Order: sequence, then structure tokens, then C-alpha cells
Amino acid sequence: MSKTVKRILVYLFAIFLSSTFIFSQNFGEENPLEPEVQMALEEQNDQEEKNRQPKELQKIFKIVEPVRIHELNPQITTWSADSQILNGLYEGLFSYHPVTLEPEYALAQSYKISRDKKRWTITLREDARFSNGDPITAQDVRDSFIMLLATPNAPYASLLDIIRGAQDFRNGVGSSEDVGIYATGPYTLSIYLTKPANYLPRVLCHSAFSILNKDPFVFSGPFILSDIKENMYILTKNQNYWDAKNVSLENIVFYQSDDEEENTFIYNNGEADWVTTNFISDKILDKKALQLNAVFGTSYYFFKTSAKKPSRIPSVWDYPEFRNAVLEAFPWDEFHKTAMVPATTLVYPLSGYPQVEGFSYTDQMEASLIMKDAREKYNIPAEEIIKLNFAVSKYTLSQDKLDLFRESLRALGVELVTIEYPANSYIQSVSSSEADLFAYTWIGDFADPLTFLELFRGDSTMNDSGWKNADFDALLDQAALVSDKERPELLAQAEEILLDSGMVIPIYHPITLNAVDLNEVGGWSPNAFDIHPLKYIYKKLEQRSITGETVVILPH
Repeated sequence: MSKTVKRILVYLFAIFLSSTFIFSQNFGEENPLEPEVQMALEEQNDQEEKNRQPKELQKIFKIVEPVRIHELNPQITTWSADSQILNGLYEGLFSYHPVTLEPEYALAQSYKISRDKKRWTITLREDARFSNGDPITAQDVRDSFIMLLATPNAPYASLLDIIRGAQDFRNGVGSSEDVGIYATGPYTLSIYLTKPANYLPRVLCHSAFSILNKDPFVFSGPFILSDIKENMYILTKNQNYWDAKNVSLENIVFYQSDDEEENTFIYNNGEADWVTTNFISDKILDKKALQLNAVFGTSYYFFKTSAKKPSRIPSVWDYPEFRNAVLEAFPWDEFHKTAMVPATTLVYPLSGYPQVEGFSYTDQMEASLIMKDAREKYNIPAEEIIKLNFAVSKYTLSQDKLDLFRESLRALGVELVTIEYPANSYIQSVSSSEADLFAYTWIGDFADPLTFLELFRGDSTMNDSGWKNADFDALLDQAALVSDKERPELLAQAEEILLDSGMVIPIYHPITLNAVDLNEVGGWSPNAFDIHPLKYIYKKLEQRSITGETVVILPH
């Protein structure tokens, strides 16, 4: 990446941090999603521009993405790349606004919240249909949520634990009949919560909470999967979708390639409309096509305790003293100075969230003292070499960074052993691996600290670490019951407990770089999740003014 591009990235990140519109928290007893205010003036203008575009222009839209087999069951994937294709195939009660990421009505038409804030009554659209023409009813919503809770290791299932009876049923000690989700009419759904949760619409925007049909080849979203070929997924417009008249694209092709030269070439010659990654930015001819954006996420390493390892064999890395010795010795300066946006904490620095003391410098003397005390406490001889098994892929870190990490541990009597997994199956390997340390990048699912902290809640289905802490869990529970003013303080206290435990090594906050010319592609907006709802995207004729005359330039 060129120095110019890097400077632009830093500038964009500063702008991003200064904005607060993404992180507004305006949910209360009153319904915040009034239909008449959902279409702001700029959206009306965008819709008018969309309607002016020739229909023949919308026949094919080509997206180039990395090579991987997409998991097309939205209930069991955590990959953001899967979310990009899944938001076209499926829809839930709510969906993300393409710019602000605020919840918008999707299959839901309205909702009401009871006085005690524990009962939600949601009214569905009566014109909502599956791709086979069958109506989408309240019973379909209930069935989808029950299916999610019943799916072993479904990563997002525990986010429904706020629903009465959901946690017991998910853990096999309760009945589905006791789960507080009821179809009280063909298009009326009642949800009973164990505690108030004004963030519920934000959670339900995620693709994991899409409404599914019993037939996996029937879809609830604006597109259907019409074909899968080698390195290619083809989506076709769902004519039975409730909002089909506002979906412009007829076909979307997800073409997969990891060849940077090829991807750059096919974008430059007009074969692709959008390249998501793996291209050479300096060789993109049309520089205005480079979309640089900070992402609401954190890249970090995390320890996995023996509670989550298949063998269940106890390890020194189960103990915070050994983990904290590693964190004190970690070469923070070297890792942070090459990061575009260094991370010192797990939670992305949200507006209104208290500043939490994180990790920013190395103290080798302190590391040695902590390790010495830990060895004495747990009867590990001073001369015994302790192995730290680090699961990596070829994209985890460069060889020079790996050497720095290894050297920093050598003085502690710790040997860093790497176990390499294929990049496209790295995440899936976490549950079956005996490794002690893993690399992860987490993109928040809704603009709230809980989206990060939920990864370490003791009974969370997203907890791959096996770490449990009663005080941490209690703070998360308490935060759900207090006012919006008090809530961030409690969540910050929970994060401090997590950081003090030495479970995570924050590395950086990611930034994305896409190649898509917004003069040629409409309905695509940079946002903090780097998720771009396909229903809004359309191709347009680029208008350029040259010597006072308007020239129409045909797009890719």
C-alpha cells in the first residue's frame, strides 16, 4: 500500500472517530422507527436517481471477493464475507440502514413495548413472501428462532437468552414451548424478555436472525441463489420479495479470486463493478474508486483455556499469572508502530464509552517477576521450558513479527510453537484445536460494547476461549437493567476485568479498502461494519461535465 493511501486511511479514521451518528442510542418505550421518517431527503433523491437508470443496465453486477466456500446457513456462520451474500438471500424482522447502520423495518412493520419493557409485540408485513410465494408469518419467525436455539454451537444463539426460557432450551434443560416467543396471530408476534433490552432491534438486524424456510433453497430476502459454479455464486432477483419493485439489480455474480494482479486487471478493464479485497491499490487506474473506511472491529489474539480444548488437559495458560507475564513481555511498540490504528483494548472506542486502560508498552522486568512468582505458585521449575502453541494461518502475522514475539517470550522460559492452518478453514479449526493462542478479527454486529464483551460471557455461544468469570458476567447482566447513562460504566468495568485476566492481546482496529466507483454504483455507502445491503445497490450512468457539456460514460 502506498504512503499516500496510508495517510488517507489515518485521516479517514480520525473523521470516523469524530462522528457519532452511527452510535446513537435512541431506543426507548416509544417506537423509534416511524415509517414516514425512514426515507430522508437524500434517500428520496437516491431513489429518484435509481428509477432514472436504464433497466438494461441492471442485468449483471459483478463482485470480486476472496476464495472461500460460503456458509449459506445464516445461523451458523460468523464470517463477515458470508454476511455480505446472506443479506441478499435472507431477511429478518429488521435490517441495517445502508449508511447509518440504524435498524430499519424489514419483515416487521411496527412494534410496541409494554410498560415494564419486557414484552414486545411485533406486527409483520402481510405482503411478505418467501421466494416460493408462501406468506411469511409470525409462526415462521418463531420457528426460525427456535431452530437457531436448537442448533448446536450456533454462535449467535446466546444473544436470544434475554428471551424467557431461551437459555434453558438452548442448553437442553427446557422445552421449546417454554420459550417466550409466541405467534399470537398470523402476522403478530409476542416476545417476552427476562429483562429490558432496548437494543433488541439492533441485534435482530444481524443475518443470524433471518427468517428461514424449511426448504434451504427457498429464501426470504431480495435475491435467490440461482447457481453455484467453480469460484462463483450467482444471485437472481426474487420476484416474490415484498419490496421487489425497489430492487434494481437482476443478477449479482460473486466471483472469487485471490490473485491481486488479476483482480486489479479485471476491475480496470470494466469486468468487475466492485472488488472487495486482494487488489493492488496503486495500480487501480481510477483512484476515485478506492473506498477507504475504518471498521467497527478489533483484531486481537486470545487464549483458549483447557475447558474448551477437546482433551480438557489442564495447562499453565489456564492461569492469569502466566498469561499476564506474556502480555507484559509482548513487543507492543513493534506491533503497534506498523498498525494503521493500534488497539490497546478489546472494545472499539465508542462515543460515550469510558476510557479503559489498555496495553501499550513492554515491561520485560515486570514480565520476568510475574513469571517467577507464577512458576513458584504452581510448582513449575524455573529451568522448565513452557510451550505456548499459537495457531496461525499465512495471513496471521509476518515472519519478522513472529520472530519478535518468539524472542520476547524466550527470556521467560517460554517457547512459541506455531501450528499452521489453512486460511479458509482457520476459524472452523478453533473448536477442535489444542492450541493455546489464536488470532481473530471481530467486526461488531451492532454499535454497542456488548458486541465485543459477549465473546467472553461464560455461557455465550460465541465464547471460544472457555474463560468464565462470575463478576464479569454479573456486570453484563446488571448493565441490561440500568439506564443508558449508567450502562457504559458497567460495561467498561467488565472489560477491565477481562483485560486484567490477560485473556486478550489487542493488536489493531481494521480498516477496509474496496474498489468501487460511486459515480457508477449507487446504493453503496462506506459504513462501520463494511456490510453493504444488496437490495439498495444499482448501476448508474456516470455523468461527467467536460468543457460545459455533459458526457455520459458507460460504467463497468
